[in-house]
Amino acid sequence: MGHLLASIWHMPGRVAAVAGVTFTQLVRMRLFLVLAVFATGFLALQFIPYQEHIGVEFRGVQQLQLIKDVAVGCMQMFGLFFCVAATALLIPRDTEDRILYTILCKPVPRFDYLLGKVCGVLGLLMVMLVFMDGLMSLLLWVRESSLAAELTATLTAQGYSATDSQPYLDQVYSAGNTWETQRGILAMFLGFAVLTSLTMLISSFTSGTIVSMIFALGGYFIGMFQEQFFHALSAGDGQAGVSPFMQHAAQVFAVILPDFSLFTIADTASAGAPLTWALLGSLALIAAAYMLLHLLVATWIFAHKEF
Repeated sequence: MGHLLASIWHMPGRVAAVAGVTFTQLVRMRLFLVLAVFATGFLALQFIPYQEHIGVEFRGVQQLQLIKDVAVGCMQMFGLFFCVAATALLIPRDTEDRILYTILCKPVPRFDYLLGKVCGVLGLLMVMLVFMDGLMSLLLWVRESSLAAELTATLTAQGYSATDSQPYLDQVYSAGNTWETQRGILAMFLGFAVLTSLTMLISSFTSGTIVSMIFALGGYFIGMFQEQFFHALSAGDGQAGVSPFMQHAAQVFAVILPDFSLFTIADTASAGAPLTWALLGSLALIAAAYMLLHLLVATWIFAHKEF
């Protein structure tokens, strides 16, 4: 009992050590070069001309929404491929460099090793998303300020009073950076955390990086559209909506493969749809449950695997 408690007590330190090594490995792969490309392309949005065919009252809303849509889309695309590629590379790279044998020869439980690897990937991903989010927020703030000033001057010249102009200014401000947008990005990160743990699980029993990436991407896209899949099956049976049998089948399938569509609410949140902290907390619990399941299964496979 005392040995178990001591192992649990030292677990954060072991996980942090593995996560730190993983973070350093990924940084040495020069993945931050992606940020330079993102920043250069994203700053180009500052020079996109106004859409002249849109009324001046709504032009600012369209510009701000365009910036958010492009930014969120870039984050989703980058996070998807980064999680899969980086995680799929870890175990083969550690095996090739013989780091894996050095670590496992020490009193490091396999669960701690796998959890540390996942935390290292998510740590670097968080740094990158914070950078992208900060760049988006800065650009939105600059664009929102200039648009509000221009809109005020234009409406005043057209005879609008301050009271009449305020609803149009409120639309510009609500189209900028909001808490709903930030919570949507956080929900996106939770989905990436689940995808990272799933990729780690797949990597624990596959034989190569490319195979792991293909399976992980396939699992992601299947998880994204599993609801539509079961709707299509019910429609093929002549059912209106999803039949009770298909509902139970979908629930069982969702336990095996995560429903990633739950975490893709950043787009609707950036468009102004309400996203509460309670909903975000529920998504966090779901993500934690999936990650624990993936890591426990990966640990069992890892313990029975010959390297």
